[in-house]
Amino acid sequence: MTWTDHTDRWVRAHPVVPDTLLALAVAAVAGPPSLAIFQTARSPAWALWVAGICGSVLLAAVALRRVATGAAFALASLAMLVTVALPNTVVRPERLGLAGASGDMEIPLFFLPTSAAYLLLVYTVAAQRPWRESLLALGIGVTGGLLCTARTATGYGALPAGWLTLLLALLALVAAVAGTWAVGRYRHDRRRRLAEEAADAVERATADERRRIARDMHDIVAHSLAVIVRQAEGGSAIAARSPDRAAQALAVIADTAREALTDMRGTLQVLREAAPREEAVQPSLAAVPALVERVRATGLDVRLVERGSADAVTAGAATAAYRLIQEALTNSVKHAGADPTVTVTIAHAARAS
Repeated sequence: MTWTDHTDRWVRAHPVVPDTLLALAVAAVAGPPSLAIFQTARSPAWALWVAGICGSVLLAAVALRRVATGAAFALASLAMLVTVALPNTVVRPERLGLAGASGDMEIPLFFLPTSAAYLLLVYTVAAQRPWRESLLALGIGVTGGLLCTARTATGYGALPAGWLTLLLALLALVAAVAGTWAVGRYRHDRRRRLAEEAADAVERATADERRRIARDMHDIVAHSLAVIVRQAEGGSAIAARSPDRAAQALAVIADTAREALTDMRGTLQVLREAAPREEAVQPSLAAVPALVERVRATGLDVRLVERGSADAVTAGAATAAYRLIQEALTNSVKHAGADPTVTVTIAHAARAS
């Protein structure tokens, strides 16, 4: 796991930390122009104080936007509603650095730059919450845009283009809210789609693992039982006249059963683990000689011929080859008839240069 993965996990576990940093960044950008408006505004002191408190509430809501999304959005909406209800303030444009402007300008206090933080809350609800809650947030945001436009209409005569300016302002507010909401929903849908794809991948991997385990269990049980049955039949037939050979057959039965039990335990171990281990009981070509000896002990004439080097064989290919040989020998034990000769040939292709 890389340091970026650790960072992502830590951020997801402690979202209030990066969100607090985001709120501070918004304050650093929007704070100075808001203070400049306060310093040049001519309006009741209480209105400026309330506007400042509402701006601080908006920033606090940004810091809490992921740990308490619904409450943060409700708090931010209430702060914006209070700000919209405040009386307009009068400022001197030239003192705000607006070149070419002269005379007094009457503006609503919700025009403060800190009000833009509300869009972050709209985005968060759209990105984090279900469809209905996000639609509710969109409706509240658009309604807020209408209220802001209606509030501005009380002083539209002081604006250069009157109603045209109001219409453009309304369109801009609605576009900002709707656009922010749409980006949040896209993020929400994309995250859900990725989660579904990941779940499907896990389900497919689980199904593949179950099929692999079923294959391995079949190979282990079928081979071991075939050897055990052949040894038991042979041992019972010679027990009276050759006790030593019967005892040898019993020893082979015990060894075969013990090895099968070990293989089964290792194969089933992956079912008890959170993530399947590829190394859990994966026989390789190195185990083929022992397999041949075990089958040979049943009385079957088995010969092993190996050509080339196994260095280039992957673990998966080696396991598949072992299981193939095991199945072939099992069928030979069960169906080959009397006095057969079985030759197992392993030919390794030369590695391409």
